[in-house]
Amino acid sequence: MDYEAARDSIQGHFNAYWVANSAAVNGGKVPVVEWDNLEKLDPKPVGAAWARCTVQHQLGVQRTLGETGTRRFGRAGLVTVQLFVPVAVGLTLADRLSKIAADAFEGKSTVDGVWFRNTSVREVGPDASWLQTNIVSAFEYDQVK
Repeated sequence: MDYEAARDSIQGHFNAYWVANSAAVNGGKVPVVEWDNLEKLDPKPVGAAWARCTVQHQLGVQRTLGETGTRRFGRAGLVTVQLFVPVAVGLTLADRLSKIAADAFEGKSTVDGVWFRNTSVREVGPDASWLQTNIVSAFEYDQVK
C-alpha cells in the first residue's frame, strides 16, 4: 500500500462508519464531511453540523532487509476529524457525533491493513458560532517495495 492508497483506505473506512451511524443522532441527516484530498466546502454548512477529515503521515521506518520488492517499510501518522456543531445546538450533539467519529477508529482496522490506535477526543470549545471537537487517531500500515 502506498500513501495515496492508505489515505483512500482511511477516509473510506471513516466515511462508511460515519454514513451508517451519524444520521441517527443528527435528525436523520448525515453531516457533510470535507476531505483533505478534495475541494474544500465553500461555503461551509450554515446551522448544521459538519466535519473535516485529514490524514497526515508522520513516520516511516524500514522493518526488513532484502531484495527490492520484498522489503517492508512501516508507515504511521494521524487521522484527525475536526467536528463543528452550531453553538445553538449545544454540547449534546457534539458529544454524540464525537463518539461516533471516535468509534470509527478505536480498536479497528481497514480491510486492507491500516490499524488504528490511541484514539482521543479533544474538546476545543466555542469559536464564534461553532463548537469544535477534534477526534485524533494514530494509524500504521506496511508498505512493501
